[in-house]
Amino acid sequence: MAREACFLNTRRALCSSVGINAILFTALFVLQYFYDSRKDDGNATEKLSVHASGQQAKNDYSDFISVSNNTLCVECGYLGENISAEETLYNQILISKYGSQMCCLEDGSLASLARKVLKIGDSEKPIDKDSFSWWRERPNSAHLYLKDLYRTQLHWTATEETGSAFSKLPIVDQNKFVIEKTGHYFVYAAVVFDFRTVTKVPQVYFNITGFLPVISRFTFVLMGKYGGSPFSEKRHTGYLCGISKFYKGHQISVSVNDHSFIDNTPYANFFGIFKL
Repeated sequence: MAREACFLNTRRALCSSVGINAILFTALFVLQYFYDSRKDDGNATEKLSVHASGQQAKNDYSDFISVSNNTLCVECGYLGENISAEETLYNQILISKYGSQMCCLEDGSLASLARKVLKIGDSEKPIDKDSFSWWRERPNSAHLYLKDLYRTQLHWTATEETGSAFSKLPIVDQNKFVIEKTGHYFVYAAVVFDFRTVTKVPQVYFNITGFLPVISRFTFVLMGKYGGSPFSEKRHTGYLCGISKFYKGHQISVSVNDHSFIDNTPYANFFGIFKL
């Protein structure tokens, strides 16, 4: 019985941790997607609703929904028509005037983050960074944004104005997390590629790697590739995520074989980790 209780408690903790982070990952991807859309078409409207109380939010389908100033809504038809808010971590699921399914999270900090990144509404208003304290104060975790590219390395930073970036782990050469406590970790990274300057999309490789100095062991934790096909899109987000066991001293980093196609738009590329 004790073993079963331990297993159930561990599973609940894992599901809660991954679920909470999934919400922020979803928000970041949505922000990135719509930022890309705005770059491709300056007149494009958003499927993202971040509006003042009582105002109407319009998306690409000319749909309308009413949301409060502290609500962030994303289109979520992929969840199916029979899904209820109680089965998700969203506060409510709304159906817009023309039938689009919108999942809404009542979180003023995420709504402010969306306005800040998309530069809409009161985007110049300072964000209450204390509202992200639950995110930043987790031990053995980090969330960074791409700062610059240097030779063969990607340089990441925990310094930005929204308060969503942080690191509770040492960072070596602005490039590697150093694990301080052995355990299982959820690690993730997103890299945006822009191939609009070339006729044919080349094949690119992007990986999350690990190096354990004490035994000089290098491993590919997660691997991804894109391109090389005449049907490849000219813009692509390479996303990697997974659970892996890391040991004290492990150095975790992201590598890309060709930096020339990386779109270094603020907040588009990120790299993070947290201990389960």
